[in-house]
Amino acid sequence: MITQLRGKIINKQPTLVVLESAGIGFEINVPLSTSRHLPDPPEEVTLLVVMNIGRNEVQLYGFRTREEKDTFLLITGVKGVGPKAALNLLSRFQPQEIVAAIAQGKTDLLKSAPGIGDKKAESIARLLRSRVPAPATVPEPSILRDAIAALISLGLTQKEARERLARLVIKPDTSLQEVLLFALRTPPDSGGQKP
Repeated sequence: MITQLRGKIINKQPTLVVLESAGIGFEINVPLSTSRHLPDPPEEVTLLVVMNIGRNEVQLYGFRTREEKDTFLLITGVKGVGPKAALNLLSRFQPQEIVAAIAQGKTDLLKSAPGIGDKKAESIARLLRSRVPAPATVPEPSILRDAIAALISLGLTQKEARERLARLVIKPDTSLQEVLLFALRTPPDSGGQKP
């Protein structure tokens, strides 16, 4: 069973990579979250791999991080949910976002990925809810951790920093500077606006 491959990138497409390892070219399906972080050919990389053996073919699925691979295995463990749907989800959302959606029963996020309709989304959420951590254990975004550390260095306690950031909605394009400005101008009891 192949679980990891290291080799030279021969070809890179948005959801497909050809990796040459030990003189063999391996065609590996990848989510956008992996391919956008891979270097261009002919750089060398290491990918974590899931091998899927079907009746007529063997498919390889590659991931840059352990979290991506574990989330892929979690989703494809649901009967009727195939690798393509799992890759679609990982192409649109971070692993921690998917895990949080499952833990909270938020099927809208799951349904927004191509190939996942109402029934599949409900099946994923229902069957996996007991296997994922509670929402409180989902890792904080790195920008939030950095903001808390910066606020503590400015004299706030950790509790005060978290209270000031509690109502903040962090978007993909939100900068650390914007987060800090929001926290510094918004006391925890003010109910201020989100940036």
